[in-house]
Amino acid sequence: MFRKALIILLMVFCVFSLTASAYTLDDIEWKSTETATLHWGHSFENGEAKDDSYDTYVIKAEDFSVDGFVSLSLSKDGQIKDIASLGMADSWEYRDEENGQDVKLFIKEIKTNVDQWTGNMEDPTVKVEVYRRGVPEFDIKIETEQNEYDPRSPSNPKEVVTTITVKNKGYAEAEDVEVIVDPAGMELADGDLKTRITSLAKDETAEVIEVELEVPHLWEETDLDIEVTVRAKDINGDIHEDIEDKEITVMPKAELIVTKTITEEIYMDETAYVSVAIRNYGIYSMNSVTIKDTVLSSMELKDSVTLEKTVSFKPGETIEVFSYALKPIKPGTYTSPEVVATYVASNGKTYTYDSEEPKIEINGPYVVLSQSVDKTNVQPGTEVKVTVSTKNEGNRDASTRVSSTDFPEGTTFVSGDTSFDKVLGKGESGSYSYVLKMNDEGTFKLPAATATFIDMESYKGEKISNMPEITVKIPEPEQSESSSSTSNPSSDSTSQPGTESNEEVVEPGFESIFAIAALAGVYIAIRRRR
Repeated sequence: MFRKALIILLMVFCVFSLTASAYTLDDIEWKSTETATLHWGHSFENGEAKDDSYDTYVIKAEDFSVDGFVSLSLSKDGQIKDIASLGMADSWEYRDEENGQDVKLFIKEIKTNVDQWTGNMEDPTVKVEVYRRGVPEFDIKIETEQNEYDPRSPSNPKEVVTTITVKNKGYAEAEDVEVIVDPAGMELADGDLKTRITSLAKDETAEVIEVELEVPHLWEETDLDIEVTVRAKDINGDIHEDIEDKEITVMPKAELIVTKTITEEIYMDETAYVSVAIRNYGIYSMNSVTIKDTVLSSMELKDSVTLEKTVSFKPGETIEVFSYALKPIKPGTYTSPEVVATYVASNGKTYTYDSEEPKIEINGPYVVLSQSVDKTNVQPGTEVKVTVSTKNEGNRDASTRVSSTDFPEGTTFVSGDTSFDKVLGKGESGSYSYVLKMNDEGTFKLPAATATFIDMESYKGEKISNMPEITVKIPEPEQSESSSSTSNPSSDSTSQPGTESNEEVVEPGFESIFAIAALAGVYIAIRRRR
């Protein structure tokens, strides 16, 4: 029993030994990595220290001989691994089983530079080409019939047919090759998402792999990346991997196409008509869609219309949601606001669909009229200047007449103009002024000025100006000095601020008392003398 167990252990050990060292130097496919020229005693590093799978070795020219040989050493981590004496075109192969690395040195050139007179070498050099064990690398090509898939279109494919081509573009055979497809969340319709290939020689291309994926039904346009990973082992059992992806675009399964149309050009006395239609361009119903429209600020509704509705759409259904008329307010070129449709899908997300913003051109004159005064608070008898201004802010010329015909009672016309008659081009202005005398007290509102206009298209109209107010009031008299001193008997009206007065202040009425007392005293004195 013990012997049987020992035999099994030995067999397992042999299997692992063979797995770890299943190849010899003769089995290696080499890759040239670097060529360097060394002087006597000089060295160079080969490899990349940052790459764990590609260790760094130091090659040094230890010695030269006059008969054309060079002694090279191979070191790693400060320790000499091996030394060899090589001549022209010689190769030296070293296998680092501990680190799983293989190195090959090839002598391309040796220059001993022997002096004919002394027989000594003068600065000998050697050109060394360094090879490393080749590893597999993969070129992956992913192709699909289309770059964009639309599940709403009957003629569009229902599957994403994906073809995958794998080529070993490396420097060694690949073993135990795995081709793994990540379908980006799409369901597999046909084929396998994982394919195994026993081996793939250098420069060999594997048979084409075909995978069919179902086109997903999504609520929004989405970019999906089909990712292919190729993973394989090299002769030493090390894993090598390459990844490639292909992007496709999948259109939404349902979408509202909102169309808004408006009359492109009208005159100021004409009507513009607006129509809003919505189509469910999809394969799913869309219920409780909220639709909102907005009227141009330069136009107003002719009729009472509600521009917000909630509508449901079947697949492929088109509904005219709004149809209304607008009358213009002011000429110009305007952009109509977009119509917005809002839908809450079954995934809980809210999706918004907008119409285009059609333009409309409104033609005609647009007369603006205003009055202003140079004073608003005056005394009776004051003269006030009134100015009447007009401007054509439209895009057509207009023959314009402006007049002020009435004046408030309690005022008198003094001088100036009270009318204006001229053809105003677009952007042109005109004005006139007159003077009124304000006779009576009170608040006077100026009557509105009136403007009438007509253009070459026989479009005519009338405008009324604003009505400024003028307040006429007699000012209250200012208080005199006597009344001031009476109201403040304790103050001295003649004294200057900051000085003291030596005069005694006598209260009013005491002078007469003093006089009577004095007369009484004189009368008593005369009587005593008698």
